[in-house]
Amino acid sequence: MSPPSKKRPPRYAASPETSPETSPGTLLLREVPAHPGAPGAGIIGPALEHVLREVPAARCRLYVLTDLARPAGAAPLAAALLETGAPRQVPQWALMHVLAVAEPRLGRELGRRLLDDLLMELRADGVRAVWFLPGPRDDGLRALLGDAGFRAATNRGFSRENERTYGYDEPEIRPWATWLFREL
Repeated sequence: MSPPSKKRPPRYAASPETSPETSPGTLLLREVPAHPGAPGAGIIGPALEHVLREVPAARCRLYVLTDLARPAGAAPLAAALLETGAPRQVPQWALMHVLAVAEPRLGRELGRRLLDDLLMELRADGVRAVWFLPGPRDDGLRALLGDAGFRAATNRGFSRENERTYGYDEPEIRPWATWLFREL
């Protein structure tokens, strides 16, 4: 009898509850133009229009996780909306506004896959830090980000020309206003 193998299983190995249509080998992260009719806009919800009202579209990045095994026009499985530094410069930071998985695909590790692929893509683009300001209903995302190495921080590393006032029009001070941060 041979000794048990110490090889780790692939991180995104197909599990019994994963259907062949979401095979880890056929998932692809794509950046698409950020606008209300973009692929993934339905997953992001009203946050997309809210961010586009406050941030120039040139600073918004919308990423979608698609499955190459599905038809070309099929809706994405998950999406993330980020804001980056000034256009025409290598962005040093990214602010994550939303990371969401389509309702019928919840519980299949697609959020983790989207985040892993997204962080690799941002690192390759020269981004060195990602920030996220969790809200009161972001417990699941907060846990996912914590597992991915994000930590609480109070000093956002934004330069003065890129810093915006967040929540200035909100009537109360938010007790959950601790930023989550990760260096890439």
